[in-house]
Amino acid sequence: MAHSKKTKNNLPGSIYKNGNRYWWKVQLPGEDKLQARPLKPLGSKQATKDYNVAVECAKIMLAQAVFKSGSKISGTIASIAQLAKAYSDYANEYYKDHNGITTREVGNIGYALKPLLDVYATIYIEDFGPIKLIEVRNEMIKQNICRKTINQRIGVIKRMFKWAASQQIIPMITYQGLLTVEGLKRNRSTAKESMPVKPIDEKHVYMILDYTTPVVGAMIQIQLLTGMRPSEMLQMKPKDIDRSEQIWHYYPERHKNEYRGHERIVPIGPQGQKILMPFLLRNENSYCFSPAESEKYRREKLTENRKTPLSCGNTVGSNQKDDPQRKPGEVYDYKGYGKAVTRAIFAARNDIKSRGGDPDVEMPKWTPYQLRHTAATKTRKLFNYETAGALLGHSNMSATAVYAERNQGLADEAARKLG
Repeated sequence: MAHSKKTKNNLPGSIYKNGNRYWWKVQLPGEDKLQARPLKPLGSKQATKDYNVAVECAKIMLAQAVFKSGSKISGTIASIAQLAKAYSDYANEYYKDHNGITTREVGNIGYALKPLLDVYATIYIEDFGPIKLIEVRNEMIKQNICRKTINQRIGVIKRMFKWAASQQIIPMITYQGLLTVEGLKRNRSTAKESMPVKPIDEKHVYMILDYTTPVVGAMIQIQLLTGMRPSEMLQMKPKDIDRSEQIWHYYPERHKNEYRGHERIVPIGPQGQKILMPFLLRNENSYCFSPAESEKYRREKLTENRKTPLSCGNTVGSNQKDDPQRKPGEVYDYKGYGKAVTRAIFAARNDIKSRGGDPDVEMPKWTPYQLRHTAATKTRKLFNYETAGALLGHSNMSATAVYAERNQGLADEAARKLG
């Protein structure tokens, strides 16, 4: 490692006292220069005064840096950090869709392994057993993570040890010991419960359309009518929509259950077709909903509503950066879509407040994923649970092909009546 020296504890860089507390000056893997950093034990806001504790903090910090670095693990895998790095490398290759794009599962694995590395990065793999796994889980509880997410992340850690056993990195008995740790049960631990995702009243959805761009407004309405997941809608392209029949059928290129071999077909009825039509007049391979188009409209609207005469103040477009660090992309991601909805909601709430109304009553906060629940609730009330499941693309692994065809018919009928 460049610009570093070994301490007596075989650590790069130098551990030194800053005032009465220990700091570490080192260039860690993935960094381009030396940096000084306080050696703070987990949960502490200040650097430690104990040298031995400082050394352990430095070892954990080094192990975490190795895990985050882009370099491949080589040689013997002995510590938890080395195992986590090897499993992360494997996951990056394994969790890919049919286009070779890494799925979000890799990010979920990273979130799950972080508490493990915070506590036990430097210990030997064979020393990690059920008690230590419970301690990692307790650390997740301290971080106020909800019970279901904790169970999912502990499951990821167990899966990593299962993979290690299959690769003969660890003895099978080490993995079997971890299986004895059961998931947290509702009301049987101090872990918080997640709030259920509830549907949003349709009137609160339509109220924000005046505060969005036409692009975002169309996305909201399409999702409300079809019950699509945000990720399914955002990747929509003209080429993926079969318009040969009265009810259009959209075939998402990627979807949640793709890896199970399921086909996702989203029916689009007359109302949805009318909203979607202007966004289909483009290249067949282009995304229907473009952040760049949305930003262009937003700026045009600002110019239209401008109070300062054009002969005064800044000329139109003069306050834009010539080379901004972040430019509008060709496709929305779920975060960008969520932020656009949130901005519109806050604009509506501020307008309500300025008129003396109560924004918490007239415009509660909501997220795009609640639109899916609203569509499901409406379909269940008008039809039945089976039709709602068909519209949303819920699958039964034991269902026959005939049952699947009947489900699509139910979904089409719902689209015909709901839009």
